[in-house]
Amino acid sequence: MHSWGLGIGFYFHNNGQNLRYKTFLLMPFEMLKKDISVQAESIPVGAGAERKVLVGINIKSTFTEDETTDYEWEIIKKSDGSKIPVEYLGHATKEKGKITIPGENERLMYASFSMPEDDVLVRFVINEDGTSPEEKYLGNNVFEAEIKYVESIFEYGEYDIPYNVLSRDFSFNLSKRPSVADLGFARGEWSGNITGEFKIIRDPRDGLFRKYSEQNNPPVNEVRRSRVERNPIVNFTIERRDFRDDPEGRKWLDINPSTPVVKNGRLFSEGYIQGWDVYECGFEDCELCPHKVLRTAPFNEVTKDLTFNVYVYNGMKNIPSKSFRNEIENNRVDSLNKKMYWESEPYNFNVIRWMCRLDSNGKEYGWTSVDGRYQRTFKQQNSGDIQITIKSPMEVEYMQARDAARQGINRKDLYDKAVFPTDIDLQRFDYPIKSGYYFNPAGKYSFKVETVTYKPVPYDTQEHKDIVNAVINSFNYETDLMYINDYREAVNIKGELLPERGSTFSTRPGRLTARDNIGINGIELVTVLDRNSDESRYTKKVEEIYHEHISGGNTHEYWKMVMEGYEESNTLSSRDNYKYREYVKPGQKMYKITETTEVDIIINKDNINTFTHAHMPDGEYYIRVWMDNVDLGSSSHAYSSLGTLSGVMLDEMYITVKGSMYDD
Repeated sequence: MHSWGLGIGFYFHNNGQNLRYKTFLLMPFEMLKKDISVQAESIPVGAGAERKVLVGINIKSTFTEDETTDYEWEIIKKSDGSKIPVEYLGHATKEKGKITIPGENERLMYASFSMPEDDVLVRFVINEDGTSPEEKYLGNNVFEAEIKYVESIFEYGEYDIPYNVLSRDFSFNLSKRPSVADLGFARGEWSGNITGEFKIIRDPRDGLFRKYSEQNNPPVNEVRRSRVERNPIVNFTIERRDFRDDPEGRKWLDINPSTPVVKNGRLFSEGYIQGWDVYECGFEDCELCPHKVLRTAPFNEVTKDLTFNVYVYNGMKNIPSKSFRNEIENNRVDSLNKKMYWESEPYNFNVIRWMCRLDSNGKEYGWTSVDGRYQRTFKQQNSGDIQITIKSPMEVEYMQARDAARQGINRKDLYDKAVFPTDIDLQRFDYPIKSGYYFNPAGKYSFKVETVTYKPVPYDTQEHKDIVNAVINSFNYETDLMYINDYREAVNIKGELLPERGSTFSTRPGRLTARDNIGINGIELVTVLDRNSDESRYTKKVEEIYHEHISGGNTHEYWKMVMEGYEESNTLSSRDNYKYREYVKPGQKMYKITETTEVDIIINKDNINTFTHAHMPDGEYYIRVWMDNVDLGSSSHAYSSLGTLSGVMLDEMYITVKGSMYDD
């Protein structure tokens, strides 16, 4: 009743192979009837800095009546014994004081605090001197525990997303060393498995850590193993589009390329393990045995601050312009060959660039063509070469008849185009005639036009056609000789009546052109032979300005001259500094078109006789053949900037009239 006793218990071990024994104390019955005891309701083994810690105390009484007694908490840092701020909860909310325990009942008390960067000692005592109420056994009136400071792990990572990368994959261990949760040794035995979890939290959760997954992080469910390690592998992807730059979606950010778009993210962990520690206090007659305490231990908390730098470059708005020639060479009246140079019409075209993705090892994959932000403009040097030839000048045309006259030969067949007199006294003139005889217009002139233009379609160009027509239409044949028509009227070469002047007529020059080519008596005196009369007079050569949109493909330098990222456009630095190079988007073409037209202009191709008027006064008359200036400025084509294409004198002859057929 009043003294302690000793008991011995025998039990089989190892499947009945061994017999062992255990001693235990027998508490005096008197103590069992009047006792106040303290045990942990819940207590963590450790905690990280700034984490909330809750210590729970269960006070039990075997007194049959309500008893009021004193209690006191002491919660201090282990290193220096200093107190820490604590909030007290439960049936008593002060650090120390009085508490009433109902007969044969219990009371719960809690202490809550933020864990410092130090181990914490917790001590709770009730009815310390055992006098109020009177107790015989005070060994269970005090609870003491040590809560270990669990160090947190802080790490930092900074990663770049280069200019040409759409996304980057990441895969790494959460920290450089594993997080550990350790419950220590059980006072008795662990009841059931050690359970818990290690949880990784993303901040922000959406819009940064895309395709997130974890490896090697199963829930904790260990058989009697109280020390657990976790260091999961985290996998996620950083997408360029989450940084307001989305070339794939045709949304381009415009910023200084040397300043990245920066976003900060964080991965941090929280977790714990727990297990029920079931033990006997050693007193056989303890009515509270077996004691059961839930012990918890946190993992080292990991905070991983991550910085992502996305570098942005979406091309320059304007490519440095190339200078093209804009002039006419030999643009003089005495030059039969003229060369035109002008800048081609601008043709806008679309470009692409190649962007890739990076795997977790930094290796490029998934190359993708994306549209360039800006359209580019194709320009090139157009040219036109005009070569004029006097195939058969009037001097040659009239040579046979003139030579026959000089030699005094009167054979009619030799006077094929004109009748020159054989008079000796008239031979001093270059081209003497007597009025009233036929003098047929004659001459053959030609020109060749070759143009080089650049077009997105391979068809015949209007520029070439218009230049050829302009040169044709600039042709002129003019003379002031007087003729007689079928109605015996005095007319000029064009068939226009001449004004009378006494017994004769006044001169009125007649001019024929390619468009106004009908002369006296309705004769076609100016005949144009071009592609309309013979298709072989026109030739065309089409060369495609080749390009390939694959990286390193075969692309003509003319494209490179107007796209970014090439030496030819003086923008190679874009490739070197920003990994930016443009390619022609598939489906677009450009052609170099070389067209050549050869034209002959024949005067009086059928050599029809045209008779001069018998009353044409003696004197000197002229015949001139020339090409007028061409006003290119009035054209709608790009070569209008060249202004005026100078004309040229092709042929000229002076005719001396002495006498008439009547005095011959």
